[in-house]
Amino acid sequence: MIIKKFLLSGAIAACVIAAGCGGSSGSSDSSSSSSGGTSSSSSGGSSGGSSSGGATGNTVSVAGPLDTVQTTLSGSVLSPLEQATTGTPLKGVLVCTDDVVNQNTLDVVDTILNALQNPASAASAPPQIQALLLEMANNLGGLLNSLAGKGGCGSASGSSSSSGGGSTVPGTNPLAGTPLAPLGDALLPILQKIQQQLGAGSSSGNGLADLASLVDQLNTAFQTGLAQVPASAFSQPIVGGVLTTLKVTVSNLAAVVDALATSNGAAFQSATQALLDNLLVNVLTQIVPTSFIETQAGKPGSITGPIDTAAATFAATVATALTQGEQQLLAALNSSQLAPVVNPVLNTLLPAILGPITKALAGASGSSSGGGVTGTPLDALLGPLTTVLTGILGGTGTTCVFANTPLSALCKLLP
Repeated sequence: MIIKKFLLSGAIAACVIAAGCGGSSGSSDSSSSSSGGTSSSSSGGSSGGSSSGGATGNTVSVAGPLDTVQTTLSGSVLSPLEQATTGTPLKGVLVCTDDVVNQNTLDVVDTILNALQNPASAASAPPQIQALLLEMANNLGGLLNSLAGKGGCGSASGSSSSSGGGSTVPGTNPLAGTPLAPLGDALLPILQKIQQQLGAGSSSGNGLADLASLVDQLNTAFQTGLAQVPASAFSQPIVGGVLTTLKVTVSNLAAVVDALATSNGAAFQSATQALLDNLLVNVLTQIVPTSFIETQAGKPGSITGPIDTAAATFAATVATALTQGEQQLLAALNSSQLAPVVNPVLNTLLPAILGPITKALAGASGSSSGGGVTGTPLDALLGPLTTVLTGILGGTGTTCVFANTPLSALCKLLP
């Protein structure tokens, strides 16, 4: 099973050429029921197929080789952070990001990998990708609402104003009048276009080339919108990490789908490697505020350095396995191969910060006056969150939480 051979001459490539392949199926529900912290699929490789994850899973889910990555990031990393921010708009932000980055994006790649393992099923790949992109658009709509403190994705938006249902693309920009407004202005037109073109009842055909074009437009909108957001937004703990992660993930996904649509095996291999590498690093060091803590401690790279190295090795191993066969791919994606990437966060950092974050945000109240970095209710949380994260390394009369651990280098008192 050589990926380049399948991409260039197999059934997936045939779908690009065949006029009717991958026509609109409208198979996705127009809302996501994801609550975050739940894998989008069961473990192990699969021939693919859209399925309902039930009340606590995604509306559209694909079982495939990347399930181990998804289960680990969602269940062990993002879900605990989501729970620590319960009752605040940050939970909605984190749940929507989990859905878009870890669930929808990696399920698109799983769909492709399943088709490569079983070319006879390749005809189902475009409809599955279409359903996933529709759900991604809905989740991104929920993200815009959650950034404004007005809702979120699924039943775990962390906002009292949430209806508790699925996310949808808003009709108007919920971030209007705030420093984050350019993101909503740029995203809404393409999100609405995806909803219209890929939604249930659409009569237009959507082959791989059409889907790739939509992802490219989504990527352009992201880059355009975020380029106009104040730079200070990216330096904020968690929120800045979310913006960075989404920006890079959508760009990497566009490269993956473009390579598929043009039957370019080498480009697909390279794009998949970049996506996995960047996604792991950004979730573990940006969304989890690892880099922020290091910077505040004056010890940049203490934790993120090993994570960067391990993630690059993991992604390169997976990319090499793409040209070797199903057995080698599953071995490369085994949890033991992933452990060196995630363990620096799971074993020490995350347990140490969850309790203090919960306490800090429980005391946060009030709403933004509009003068903060986001101009939304998130600003009311950034102060307490920053305080607890900068103080977690210790202080006068306080024992550093990282003392007697491999991360003891971080035990430097903050100025």
